[in-house]
Amino acid sequence: MSEQRHHTEHGYGIYAVTWFWLLVITLAEIWVTMVHVSRGLMIFSLVVLALAKAALIMAYFMHLRWERPAVTTLFSVPIAILLVALLVALALDARLFHAS
Repeated sequence: MSEQRHHTEHGYGIYAVTWFWLLVITLAEIWVTMVHVSRGLMIFSLVVLALAKAALIMAYFMHLRWERPAVTTLFSVPIAILLVALLVALALDARLFHAS
């Protein structure tokens, strides 16, 4: 009950703040692509920024911030597993690409 009351008390202001931070992260992504850094650093920075945006969207727009920990874990664990699988697949693909 207190979680539901806390959720309804914040109003629409939290969405404006979340939108602002999503905008800031998007501008940071644009800036990263415009500065001259190594390709690896640029890709790493873009992935980190994309993960930060995904976390904000999951927390506030999917309302996971106010859910019970079990529900949050239900969404977070499969995403983490898929992320690790993606990184392994990309690393193997990059290794095969450089070998040929």
